[in-house]
Formats: sequence, C-alpha cells, structure tokens
Amino acid sequence: MDHVTIETGDHIPSTFGSLRKAILKSTVRIRQARPGGETFDKPWGTLTATPQEDLVIVQDSGEEYPIKRGIFAETYEETEPGRYRKIAQSRLVQVPEGTVALLKTLEGDLEVRNPDFIVVGEQNEVYANDAEWVEANLEFVS
Repeated sequence: MDHVTIETGDHIPSTFGSLRKAILKSTVRIRQARPGGETFDKPWGTLTATPQEDLVIVQDSGEEYPIKRGIFAETYEETEPGRYRKIAQSRLVQVPEGTVALLKTLEGDLEVRNPDFIVVGEQNEVYANDAEWVEANLEFVS
C-alpha cells in the first residue's frame, strides 16, 4: 500500500488524475461550535471544532462536521432563513486504489482511501468526502 501525505491541493500527486469540479445539490444548516470545543469522529480520523474559529455544518441526515468561519463566509450563501448552499465549486479527486492519503486538514489529520475523495477548498486546504456522500450530494460539471 502506498502512503502519501497531502497538506494542500498542491501536494496531490499527478498520478491521482485531474481535479474534477462539482457543485453541491443540497442546502445545509449551521450551528456554533460548543463551548470548550468538540470533536467529530469520521471514517478517516477525528476533526476538531473550536469556538470562535469554527462553525458546524449540519446536513439533513444529521451528519455534522466543522468548517472554519472565514471559509464558510466565503463559500456559502443563505438561500432561505437558516439554510445555506455552497456557492463555490468543489474540486475533488478520487484516491487511487492501493493508496492511503494522509490529509493534513485545518481541523485534524485524516487517512483517506479509495473509493473516497480528496477535496481542495477555496484556500487550497484539503479535506475528505466519502464516495457515497459525493454521489448523493454533488453534481460534477464539465
């Protein structure tokens, strides 16, 4: 199994292929990070939300994950009271079979494997989306 560490979008090996653009199909809610902070266990590792720095995205399924306040402000818009849609296009690439990608995200380290995706954010930060979530929530654009 190959291991590769990825701190920013610039560190994604060319052997992974080109980044594909996608748009979010659904809207989400947000909430404040809890006082004292909180953690979110994801299939790839644990993410941390810090009050004053992070918001928490809440999907209709109940799934939650942290996002930096500044990134949220730059990449989401309110579509109706309390509902937000990501307006920035996502750029993502699927992790190749036989590879473990260690992502150094803004909220913690994640180990991502095929068939899941590495996403590159607006500030060239990286994070992960699982393949099922991508299928259900994103639409690839040409």
